[in-house]
Amino acid sequence: MKQLFDYLPVVVFFGLYFLSGRDIMLATWGIIGATTFQVLAGRLIWKRWHRLHLVVLAITLVFGGLTLLLRDDVFIKWRPSIISFVLAAVLLVGHFLRERNLLQRLCERLMVSGFGFVVGLEKRDWSRLNLAFVLYFLGLGLLNLFIAYNFSTDFWVNFKLFGFTAIQMVFYVAAFLYFYKRMPEADRDRLFHQDKKAPEPTKKDDEDDAVRDHQ
Repeated sequence: MKQLFDYLPVVVFFGLYFLSGRDIMLATWGIIGATTFQVLAGRLIWKRWHRLHLVVLAITLVFGGLTLLLRDDVFIKWRPSIISFVLAAVLLVGHFLRERNLLQRLCERLMVSGFGFVVGLEKRDWSRLNLAFVLYFLGLGLLNLFIAYNFSTDFWVNFKLFGFTAIQMVFYVAAFLYFYKRMPEADRDRLFHQDKKAPEPTKKDDEDDAVRDHQ
């Protein structure tokens, strides 16, 4: 549910843009409203402020507000690039500040909740993946600006919807294949060739083991 919730502002933006006959100003109002709703609803549902949602809201309010105030859609076109640059910067800074980079800690948390255990990758593999994501977000931000300044608004919206989705799918598939190739054979067997007759440990035990082994 949360993953779908993260895409709410984008869905509202594209929906309003196409349903309104390509009215970028109405779509901008929509993404501002949807991002604000996302932050407030997330606080009510999960009982905490999601930091990434707050950052995205701030960026949306600034660049969306400039678009509406100055009637210039170039500012809302900057929004995806600024978000991408912020993500690249956070991952890059985290790459040097901690023993386990931000991507590793995030993935391990997801693995605990999804698999019940943490796949043990070498530190250099996590470093390579982290830097790959840094370059990915940086490249995505630069490509967005190139499209925004060299093509029409309609082309930018369509490329953002279809082109960037395709790029995202290719990158994440490539990242998963690298992850799969570099994981230990025992973890690969554990993920994809589990013995159906073997008793499964409780979720709590798995989480405790994963946290204890990776503190």
